Amino acid sequence: MDGTALQDLVNGLPAAFATAPRPTGIDACPCCNAPAGIEILLRTPRERLGPDELTHYATSALSTVGSPGDFRYFAPRILQLVLTGELTVPDLEAVGVKLARAGWYDWPEAGYLRRLLDALWSDALHNAEEWWDAESVLCALAAADPDRTGDRLAEWARLATPTAVERLHELALAGGLEPSNAFWDKQSSAYRAFAEWLHGPDLQLAVETAVFRTDDPAQLEQLFTVHDILAP
Repeated sequence: MDGTALQDLVNGLPAAFATAPRPTGIDACPCCNAPAGIEILLRTPRERLGPDELTHYATSALSTVGSPGDFRYFAPRILQLVLTGELTVPDLEAVGVKLARAGWYDWPEAGYLRRLLDALWSDALHNAEEWWDAESVLCALAAADPDRTGDRLAEWARLATPTAVERLHELALAGGLEPSNAFWDKQSSAYRAFAEWLHGPDLQLAVETAVFRTDDPAQLEQLFTVHDILAP
């Protein structure tokens, strides 16, 4: 992650969540959670928590440990560590699922989180150094914010950057333009929108339009490959 807008929003998470109440206790299944681990979470300042302290909670939150209230408190630190690559478990997609389960859209910080999610998608389509593939980011965002899936697909379909083209090319080579991320909820409207977009006329037209405005040989080769895979 090196996009300035995204980086600024990630850095600003502690201030954005400054009023989130610090929990005085955390409900936890005694069979699955060590009391010492819970105690560390409660006594350590949020911004000093690292992967060693947060991995178990972040992975198990809202299943065997924690509530929406304490997840709201820890969410900014979890997001910081996941988006910088310091916390590799849980996956970004799982964090999206947990945000939705916690009801983040009702939090006072919802507006800030929406800007963060938008910046994450923009980074995926513009930042060639991003380590996530576009489907992983889309799947995570669809879990957290399903109503914006159509807008995100429309943004991708503009193929406005070489990175956006490259991400589509990667998807085509990896899965033949079929949703393949294991975190997709196949019953969701977001999944259906993505699957239909991959085989719909809008994407076909977008690729053909991009071919006519592109002079770069490497990018043209990627577009031709996608076009061939899209062809009936």
